[in-house]
Amino acid sequence: MPKLKHIYIFLALLLSTTSCIDSYTPVIKSIDIGKYVVMGRVDRNDSVQTVNISMTSSVSDPNYIPIIGCSVVISDDQGHQFPLFSQGDGSYVGWVDPQYMTEGARFKIKIITPKNEVLESDYDQMPSGAKIDSVYYDLKDKVSNSGYVTHGIQFYVNMKDIPANSHYYKWNVYETWEHRTLYPIEWYYDGRVEHVYPPDSSKMICWDTDKSTEIYTLNTEDFTGNSYQKFPLNFVSSQTEKLAHGYSLLVEQVALSQAAYNFWQRMKLNYDRGGNLYEKQPAVILGNMHDVSDPNKDVLGYFSATASQKKRIFIASVPQLSISYPDYCNFFALRFGFRQIMPYEYPAYLESDGKGGFQMVVMGKECVDCMLYSGTNVKPDFWPN
Repeated sequence: MPKLKHIYIFLALLLSTTSCIDSYTPVIKSIDIGKYVVMGRVDRNDSVQTVNISMTSSVSDPNYIPIIGCSVVISDDQGHQFPLFSQGDGSYVGWVDPQYMTEGARFKIKIITPKNEVLESDYDQMPSGAKIDSVYYDLKDKVSNSGYVTHGIQFYVNMKDIPANSHYYKWNVYETWEHRTLYPIEWYYDGRVEHVYPPDSSKMICWDTDKSTEIYTLNTEDFTGNSYQKFPLNFVSSQTEKLAHGYSLLVEQVALSQAAYNFWQRMKLNYDRGGNLYEKQPAVILGNMHDVSDPNKDVLGYFSATASQKKRIFIASVPQLSISYPDYCNFFALRFGFRQIMPYEYPAYLESDGKGGFQMVVMGKECVDCMLYSGTNVKPDFWPN
């Protein structure tokens, strides 16, 4: 995703990955600064619903601006109302009784901001949705325009039991992978030499989770049969650490109404990585949100009624694939002793000599702390032992 061309709309992942919101990343022009962005859904397979309310900022100073203190209510076309409550970060969470989330039911959202502005969506109709049959991968080589070949694996999803009246789909893809440092913490200098025994290996293994920024959509309206095979999802290169120690992919298949599909399809076409993004200025794509108190003001984002299915795949290794990735562990020899280490660099980690002592060599923090850049050293519950 091109950086500094867009304002990032960070949308919270609340309660677990089962309550996720689709991110919306409009290109912001000067006249679009200070507009509300509303993203969320009511999902028939999750009674806990989440909506995020934020405001656009300038390209020169991109910030996530959460809107707190709103009154938020989801309602259906039968008059049932379900309030949502603020989490303090622009996210609003509430419970919708599953008995009302049936195929064909229509839902909308109404928001009253702290400034008493009234934001409201159109009704969106809840689909039934197909099932995920399987998630799998094949070895694949990708060739760039310059002829450079990247080896890796390509993921796919198979669908089954596609209802005759449910044609529109979007997939959200969440990667989790294990990454490791080369050394435990054993020796360091913070004004004096400190020895950790036994060596602290608690930060040698981490897990990182990321949502793919790609937009995967499919319209099955013109297809025959009630299944679909080999829909392509993400590609993982062999030139990263992602496949070196363990990799998990969570695929969320989301059935949409035709209106919601059209919104995401426009988003996909507008921000297609294979397109000429810099040859034309993408436009801000309006969804189904409106400012009732001032119809001349645009509200960005989309509120949808959905039906989701999820499936996770875990890969311990890919024997047929040679993994090669850069080693970011750096060393610095102390040719003039510890006076080379400035106090702001404390603690400075020292390389072990393998004989119970240390060498006059400083290791970068990336050599001993896997959380330095991202991730956590707490193993996910779904990770195999």
